[in-house]
Amino acid sequence: MSTKTKVFGNLLVDVIKKERCVGCGACAASCPVKSITFENGIPKLVGLCISCGICYNSCPRSMFDETVVESKIFGRNRIEKEAELGIVKSQYAVKTTQEDVGRSCQDGGAVTSTLIKFVSESERCAVVAAIDENMIWQPKPFVAKNRAELVKAAGSKYTSCPILVGVDSAISEYKLKEIAVVGMPCQIRALRRIETEEVANSRLSDAVNLKIGLFCMETFDYEDLIKFLESEGVEVSKITKFAITRGQFIAYQGEKKVFEVKLSKLKKLVRACCEECKDFTSEFADISVGNVGSPDGWSTVLVRTEQGESALMTARDAGLIEVKRLEEVGGVIEEVLKLAKLKKNKN
Repeated sequence: MSTKTKVFGNLLVDVIKKERCVGCGACAASCPVKSITFENGIPKLVGLCISCGICYNSCPRSMFDETVVESKIFGRNRIEKEAELGIVKSQYAVKTTQEDVGRSCQDGGAVTSTLIKFVSESERCAVVAAIDENMIWQPKPFVAKNRAELVKAAGSKYTSCPILVGVDSAISEYKLKEIAVVGMPCQIRALRRIETEEVANSRLSDAVNLKIGLFCMETFDYEDLIKFLESEGVEVSKITKFAITRGQFIAYQGEKKVFEVKLSKLKKLVRACCEECKDFTSEFADISVGNVGSPDGWSTVLVRTEQGESALMTARDAGLIEVKRLEEVGGVIEEVLKLAKLKKNKN
């Protein structure tokens, strides 16, 4: 007996109306007739639905069988000691050797520096979250094709961005054939679902050959975050960097710290969709990166695949990054494990 194809209407009922949508952009990017767009961070059907089911099959929240996807991507399933972090080949502390990257980036600059090497070859780009120049601190998907564009887009935004819409743009508008994507755990899962589903838009999975995942406990609603900061007297338009360190949310103007608050004070700003996510370390990425577990000025990098190892070591060999074993710089993987376990238990 055949199963009825689930279409955008099902996505609307099962995911969007239940506030489970993560805003990754997978449905819009995958739609073969471009009938889905984003309005205020929410997918909307604006054209004819041809009932292909690709949008539903691309969504990381309509369904995601971790065991099946993990086996297809990594060739095996995690064992008991990998329960919290997922499959990890190696773990490092990484720091950029580039002064301009160090000034602009978050933590050790591992992501930006690795991408600089990646895009140095022709017909390559990186899809990252940049700031919309027409909005105050609102992220937008951006196709970075060179070093300057990557440095400009560096840094964490802490609100959602339909990053897969940028992947579609890189393929459709820029005609690029090799793409690196930087995403949160939910966005990486969307890419992997597209890669492993039988009914999916293969043009996306064929083009994306490096997935860099970021550590993420939760993200904030954009409008709520801006309103909160303004209510605290923060001139958001003058902020140059946000950071989360040791349980504190911090805003900077240049090198000056102008606002600091405990993360617990921001709980009411967390997006509803984050409450069901159990993935702290982007378990399905090629490499996963965060600041937890490494000293200040370094990034913790978990390598999961051969593609990830190759990209990291190619950047190292080019002199763009310094790579050490985590314990060499006083890193503590137990700190990562602690937060990963906390997120799984909490959600």
